[in-house]
Amino acid sequence: MLDAMTSSAPGKLILTGEYAVLDGAPALVVAVDRRAVARFGTGAPRGSSAFLLAVATELSARRGADDPAARAAFEIAVDSSSFYDGLMKLGLGSSAAVTVAATALALSATSSAPTVDRGEVLAIASAAHAAAQGERGARGSGADIAAAVHGGTIAFTSGRVDRRRWPASVRLIPFFTGASADTASLVQRVQAARTERATEVDAALTAIGDASRAACTAVAAPADLAATAVIGAIALAAAAFDRLAVATRVDLVPDCVRAARSAMGSFGGTAKTTGAGGGDIGIAVIPATADVSAATRALIEAGCRPLQLTVDETGVDLRPDAS
Repeated sequence: MLDAMTSSAPGKLILTGEYAVLDGAPALVVAVDRRAVARFGTGAPRGSSAFLLAVATELSARRGADDPAARAAFEIAVDSSSFYDGLMKLGLGSSAAVTVAATALALSATSSAPTVDRGEVLAIASAAHAAAQGERGARGSGADIAAAVHGGTIAFTSGRVDRRRWPASVRLIPFFTGASADTASLVQRVQAARTERATEVDAALTAIGDASRAACTAVAAPADLAATAVIGAIALAAAAFDRLAVATRVDLVPDCVRAARSAMGSFGGTAKTTGAGGGDIGIAVIPATADVSAATRALIEAGCRPLQLTVDETGVDLRPDAS
């Protein structure tokens, strides 16, 4: 029965490695507990039809147009409303979550006792998402798809996924900067600047990659060292990203993020942008022993909007539809 199952997939935050991940540097990524939910025949998707069509097209190319999964893909709608604040998109990787949830649900049509083959979902969703994004000139690294499939904390390097665990000694406080960013446009502008000022931009990207390697190592540090290591590495990543903004002459770091970084220093922490920057979500990191309520108030005073987000350990999920 096509209406017997539902699937969902989480959003993501790319904490370090932004832009440099496209050159093979590692990215530190966490899945977050805002989910896209896919069902069969429940109406039009919200702003994600290009990605649903890409899933159907990819399944048809791999399996043939008459395959049950390929046919089922055309009957799927996805609710991604949790990725919005009113009419404003938060920038949590909704298109990746939509693509992964739709892929998993379409594949469920091939079995009477469906389960999630994460490897297959990853391969199909990565290709479909890249194709849809490619229409806008920015195919992406696939880090957001990997986070939606696997959940939790991952180090993503050129398609390879290494599982990590976010250390309990570090408190992660995501916040909305107040403005949505157009990732594809920002990527194109950074690439254009790289052509014009290769030496400066490449040096900044190298610094971003080095800081991200440090962050990916730091999250696996012994418990008594993790807070210092992670916060230090993210501070380096923030400085490297600032360097990229200067080199490209693109406004990648909102004023509220700079203010948040200054404010978090009082708590032994720091703050930075995530993903492509320019708006969307920033993060603060502080030791778990710090006063979280006071840090949250300081973020608000800095012009940020703290969000109730936690690391989602589940990844893509498939279960009987209870609706």
